[in-house]
Amino acid sequence: MKKITKTLCASLAAGLLFAGAAQAAEQNFKIVVNAYDTNIPELNIEGVTVKNIRAFNVLNEPETLAVHKGTNVKITVENKSPISEGFSIDEYGIQEVIKAGETKTISFVADKVGAFTIWCQLHPKNIHLPGTLNVIE
Repeated sequence: MKKITKTLCASLAAGLLFAGAAQAAEQNFKIVVNAYDTNIPELNIEGVTVKNIRAFNVLNEPETLAVHKGTNVKITVENKSPISEGFSIDEYGIQEVIKAGETKTISFVADKVGAFTIWCQLHPKNIHLPGTLNVIE
């Protein structure tokens, strides 16, 4: 009986060890999509006056993410922009629309090494500034 108990305990410990080793690492990120709407009523540069300038930019904060290849990635995206924003990583087939005030979670396995652009497929890149997903060995 004692030998059977020791064998069962050893088998259980080995099984737990292998199960833990087989699990990939998981990394969680929170990205906030923020819109910056800037109005400048008048600007004078070198004798030239420009009136009613408006700059509207959208930025993912943080804009750069880094993970190791094989990591289970979970990105929670909160949209604080007053309009719907896109969240795309083409190489991973990700193309989400996040409505104003909405939060979405996107999960995938980082199985490709490289630097991949995170961008908004809904708006021009000069309005929604792109970010980067860096996947390293």
